[in-house]
Amino acid sequence: MKVLRREEIWIHTHFVTDCAYLPDHSAREIRRKMDRVLDKLGIVFGIHFDARGDEGLRIVLECIPLPETMAEIESSLEKTIEPVPARPRRTHVEIEPPKRRNGAKRR
Repeated sequence: MKVLRREEIWIHTHFVTDCAYLPDHSAREIRRKMDRVLDKLGIVFGIHFDARGDEGLRIVLECIPLPETMAEIESSLEKTIEPVPARPRRTHVEIEPPKRRNGAKRR
């Protein structure tokens, strides 16, 4: 996954990505790593994820930091999301009831 562009909307910073689907475990990992970066920089606001229509996933920073800090946040975010696939395979699990064997007696 990669950041396509950055948008500043009102009091938030949106990082628009090329991601079509983000599994929960990947979202937790991104949030965990970015919380550390933001904490190190003294930023008390966090991030959240926003999927809007066909644009791709947005990672929303709930503030607009100073330019030097923004550059460090964006760099850390790009390194964090780089190994995450933009279009991971979706898995579908079906559970079938157990089948009776031939000749098995019913109780």
